[in-house]
Amino acid sequence: MSVQSTRGRRVKTAKQNNLLYLYIAVGVVAVIAITGLVVLLTRNNTEVKAPTAPVGRTEEGFYYKGDPNAAVKVIAFEDYQCPGCAYFSRNLAPILERDYINTGRVQFIYHELPLTNIHPNAVAAAEAARCAGDQGKYWEMHDQLFANQSLWAQLSSPLNVFSGYAGRIGIDRAAFDACMQAGTHREAILAAAQEAAALGVQATPSFSVNGQIVDSGRLFTAIDAALRAAGR
Repeated sequence: MSVQSTRGRRVKTAKQNNLLYLYIAVGVVAVIAITGLVVLLTRNNTEVKAPTAPVGRTEEGFYYKGDPNAAVKVIAFEDYQCPGCAYFSRNLAPILERDYINTGRVQFIYHELPLTNIHPNAVAAAEAARCAGDQGKYWEMHDQLFANQSLWAQLSSPLNVFSGYAGRIGIDRAAFDACMQAGTHREAILAAAQEAAALGVQATPSFSVNGQIVDSGRLFTAIDAALRAAGR
């Protein structure tokens, strides 16, 4: 056996080992990246609290918070994947809750309006909120979805992320997952979208204040006017 052929085999073996180490390293990096992505998608730095006002469902099946006998009824027509709706939820809804809902002057009703032509995950998100509502945590999931919208909105399938949120708000994940997989609330959500369209609501977020349709920029003005009209 020649020295040259022995060296050739050694060089070849060394290259194979280097490639093996490279593949292992790439695999480790991929696992770390995937793990990091899952953690990022389920992480929530916003504290989500249960509403302090009365909560429940209307006769039509829509979730509300606030006194059902309040002088002013505000119906929110929103899409969970709508950036403007997320802005409202994070920045304006706390004011509405503090000054109007918690004081008993406004009943706030959430009416889904998923814009499926531009927001493919909107229906699934609305289903997630209602599936959480089956376990008494509708508003907690509602707030989770909007607080983390930028993390799940562009996913091809956000179901695993939503399941993670279910765990964070303390509900039975197996029951939640079964609800999502069965599409338990899908028909009701699609019907809600059709109903909103029939009322002439075409953009989100939009609001009905005692029957008057307004956008978020005119919401508080319309509420104050309705309260004055009611002597409140």
